[in-house]
Amino acid sequence: MAATREQVIEKLRQVMDPHTGSNVYDMGLISDLVVEADRISLRFSLTSNFCPIGMQLGLALKRKLREIPVEKIDVKIDNYLRAEELEKMLAGI
Repeated sequence: MAATREQVIEKLRQVMDPHTGSNVYDMGLISDLVVEADRISLRFSLTSNFCPIGMQLGLALKRKLREIPVEKIDVKIDNYLRAEELEKMLAGI
């Protein structure tokens, strides 16, 4: 079964920013969302370059998307000092 854009958005809306109480999708932190039969790709922009929970949010986002049965999930990180480190970590999940 192929993933749908609606399924992906539903999962993204379950990833909450504890500081704002809002989800990362409705906060506008997700861009370049592409949903294909066997792949999801997106860009996740943190609200601050020094976001204290950036790593946790990135991990929560990838784990939530892993609930969708697709072969590959690519997450690119923007506006974050530790973006390269987080991207490497997410690639292993």
